[in-house]
Amino acid sequence: MKFHFGRILSVDLGLKKTGLAISDELWITIRILENLVPKSRSNDIDYLLRLCLKLEVKFILIGYPLLPKSSHEGMMAKRARGFYETLCLCLPGGLSAFLIDEAYTTFEAGERLKLRKLHLGLLDGESAKILIETFIYDQINQI
Repeated sequence: MKFHFGRILSVDLGLKKTGLAISDELWITIRILENLVPKSRSNDIDYLLRLCLKLEVKFILIGYPLLPKSSHEGMMAKRARGFYETLCLCLPGGLSAFLIDEAYTTFEAGERLKLRKLHLGLLDGESAKILIETFIYDQINQI
């Protein structure tokens, strides 16, 4: 499947805070957005859809945390899948959603932040940033 460029918003769901990151239209840069403090699934989806409209997002990625050794769904993966399925029911035309395997993104994000001597309050956003990098890498390799 061939993709056209457009802004990507990624979501690293969490119980206490949800990391967000966004790409530019040409997939050259990715920046971390302010974390979302989860309230309810409907409120969070409403917030994300308004953000997508405001920022002219074309793709929204939901991190899918499968268990690393078995690739089975744990509690958070089931939560992410449910969030994704509910989001898909609400998507306006022109916006596509994807579940993206986020195995080891939190670990990688932590390592990156340590190397740059940055505060770990950015961990969720950095994980969301890695989701976008993974998506872009996969799309480029399909060409």
